[in-house]
Amino acid sequence: MQSSEQRYLSQPVGQQLLGHFAARDAVRHATPLMPLRLGDIGRFFLAVGGRAPRRGHC
Repeated sequence: MQSSEQRYLSQPVGQQLLGHFAARDAVRHATPLMPLRLGDIGRFFLAVGGRAPRRGHC
């Protein structure tokens, strides 16, 4: 019986890449395109409008 690392390393590079990109795409499709917090949404629209985000008071 082979470990998952041995099975991975015995695969051709093309198959390794296809597996990597499939996993990456699954995460991308499950992630929302817009931020969910109100402050993040405000910073997003400021950045789209060309304004730099505020750093802080000091």
